[in-house]
Amino acid sequence: MHERMRFDDEAATWDDDASHEERQVAVARAIEEAVTLGPRMRALDVGAGTGRLSILLSDRVGSVVVTDPSAGMVQVAQERIEAAGLSDRLRAVQVDLTTEPLGGAYDVVWSSMALHHVQDLDGLLRSLAGLLVKGGWLAIADLDEDPDGAFHAEKVDFDGHHGFDRQRLAEQLADAGFAEASFVDASTILKGDREFGVFLCTATKGA
Repeated sequence: MHERMRFDDEAATWDDDASHEERQVAVARAIEEAVTLGPRMRALDVGAGTGRLSILLSDRVGSVVVTDPSAGMVQVAQERIEAAGLSDRLRAVQVDLTTEPLGGAYDVVWSSMALHHVQDLDGLLRSLAGLLVKGGWLAIADLDEDPDGAFHAEKVDFDGHHGFDRQRLAEQLADAGFAEASFVDASTILKGDREFGVFLCTATKGA
């Protein structure tokens, strides 16, 4: 809950950080290169924050449901959607997909820098598999494994994942019902004097 409150507090100024925009642009570009998107596709954004990634990709799909557990982030996301003139195709919803149901069926699910905050990752992946149509795409951008926890060192109460081992994540995806997981380098994040890698993992919903 403390993480959700922190994101509530930071939502209004989140997009003021230029590095956030640079990262989302890089992730959007990586998704466009890795996934065949189309104007009839229904997309779901998981842990969307202010919705910036979905706004960047909005002209590549038919509609997007933008979700986040943080009420503050969802409020800002809806404001950004309306300001961009996209409220006919995009909407923001406060929901924690690890514990709460969400209706609908989706052709693609994307997420950027959200999964390392999710304690029950296996549960979330199963939930996402249940929301995707057969053959639907999953596109996840997140941190490469950070075994010494340096990326979140300043957050003494951080209780998420210190990045992900790519092989282990591929195994978790397979267990959740996904196939053909593949990884590309999507971006890097500079914190202090260290550079942290951000991957894009794509997979498809199996039979």
